[in-house]
Amino acid sequence: MAVRLETDVLVIGGGIAGAFAAYRAREAGARVLLVDRSYFGRSGCSALASGVYPAYMPGDDKDAWMRAFGGPLVNQPLVAKSLPVMHEHVLLMDRWGVNWVKEGRKIVRMGAPGRSFANGVWMAEGGPQMMMAVRSGVVGSGVEVLNRVALTELLTSDGRLPTAGRVVGAAGFHTRTGEIHEIAAKATVVCTGPYKFPYPWPGSTLGYMPIDLSGDGIAMMMRAGAELSRLELGGINLNPDNALSAPGLESLMPSGAKWVDQDGRRFLEDYDPKRMEMTQRALLYFAIAHQKELGRVPSMDLREVSPERMQLIRRVIPIVVNNQEAMVGDLTEKPVPYTYQVAGTSGIFGAGARVTERGETTVPGLYAAGTCTDMTYLPGGNLPFCSVTGDWTGRAVGAAVESVEPPQPPAQQVERVTAQILEPLQRRDGVAFEPVHRRLGEMLMEKVGLVLHADRLDAALAELRDIREHEVPLLVAHNPHELAKVWGLTQYLQVLEATLRAYRYRTESRVAFIREDYPVIDNVNWVKMVVVKQQNGALRLWDEPLPESWHDPHPVRPTQNLHLVFRNQEAPHAAR
Repeated sequence: MAVRLETDVLVIGGGIAGAFAAYRAREAGARVLLVDRSYFGRSGCSALASGVYPAYMPGDDKDAWMRAFGGPLVNQPLVAKSLPVMHEHVLLMDRWGVNWVKEGRKIVRMGAPGRSFANGVWMAEGGPQMMMAVRSGVVGSGVEVLNRVALTELLTSDGRLPTAGRVVGAAGFHTRTGEIHEIAAKATVVCTGPYKFPYPWPGSTLGYMPIDLSGDGIAMMMRAGAELSRLELGGINLNPDNALSAPGLESLMPSGAKWVDQDGRRFLEDYDPKRMEMTQRALLYFAIAHQKELGRVPSMDLREVSPERMQLIRRVIPIVVNNQEAMVGDLTEKPVPYTYQVAGTSGIFGAGARVTERGETTVPGLYAAGTCTDMTYLPGGNLPFCSVTGDWTGRAVGAAVESVEPPQPPAQQVERVTAQILEPLQRRDGVAFEPVHRRLGEMLMEKVGLVLHADRLDAALAELRDIREHEVPLLVAHNPHELAKVWGLTQYLQVLEATLRAYRYRTESRVAFIREDYPVIDNVNWVKMVVVKQQNGALRLWDEPLPESWHDPHPVRPTQNLHLVFRNQEAPHAAR
């Protein structure tokens, strides 16, 4: 027997975006159910945050914030609107019990890479304490919570995907018992976090924690007919080599960490001698990839960090420090080797459903917030922009459901979705998860890499389609845990195809999106968004100019410049 539930607002995902969406919708008077595939407060990226929540404070220089978080592909007026909300959230979370670093009663802030002013509020006990305190505040507001249920498909009023109607809930399974859950909702808010290569193995260049993120929410929204955007601008990162650990850059680099090779030389002198460790992230990724391919062992060196700051770091990012010290021992005695992450394996900077400021997708009844969206082109990857988009979405959806009649998901669709969910468990002969997973990962490392090229992207897309058509339909699961892995891989493959198609479509380089065959940052032809939509069984892509209002108060100059990574350095072979 399936578990059948009804609510006004269904929030899928328990990170900081989902938490604020649920809280604000409940505050507006709606009945809210938050569903987490693991445990709300312990799962996802927010609980593994690198210890810092950048936050505007009254009296700050707004122009400095706009310069630090602005750019041609940023919705700048919306950034300005988000600043006071960040401050509001810091104070609210303080009341909920988040343990910020303070001097007396005053919340203190510190600098960060690429920002010349104090902006980051540090978590005195890291992301886990922050999110458990947030959980307490959200649950205390009356939000209902359902843990360990992986929702795999959206339900629609006409029973079709893509739908010509509206989204009326979702269906999935309990990750421990396999029990089917059907949830009917007046409005559904997807806050499932970024796409990632699920279950990466240590020593690969495929990513880090949390290991079970797959982009499932993005895939569900795409199948329902939602338009996606910014897929091509947020697909790489870096992490300690041979460890499934977050990089910790926001805390470590402002603390005096240095990037060195095996001889102790600060190799950023070769790439950005003026800014060194405060260089832009795209160049840092490239520099680490280049040094790694040269065999120079790029590493983060904390040996000159003061004992007092090191003690604070251990409190602020305990998971990162524990993972790194498990690898190399005492961080004050030995540098930690780092590696780059290949493109298409991390949408942490915001890549997913196209949304309005109110969190509306292009499908009625379907909302989204955080890094499973394009974040309305707010800067992605920062906790405050996730919490702000969750806040705005929760307020909007809480008001919208007042006039919506209780939905009835079509019985035939529920029956069909249930059969699809359970099929890998019932398959007797088929393909095991591990070889398909390994084949996909090796394809990404060999054919996609960090520096992209059309020929390699075409080869990757051809192999991806072969995996999807001939191996995924045969995947076998022997228990609910394996079923979760099979569904994670299945969802990721769909998002990956859309992402690689967006990579192929955009003919320039920009920030962390690096094309060997199109090395120019092109503000003449490419200050625009790439939109992807599933239509008639295929992916349709097109581009649109950004609204003129987004460029205020700093209009974009129509320039064409060689991307920084191509000015003095040759792209590393294996990263290609």
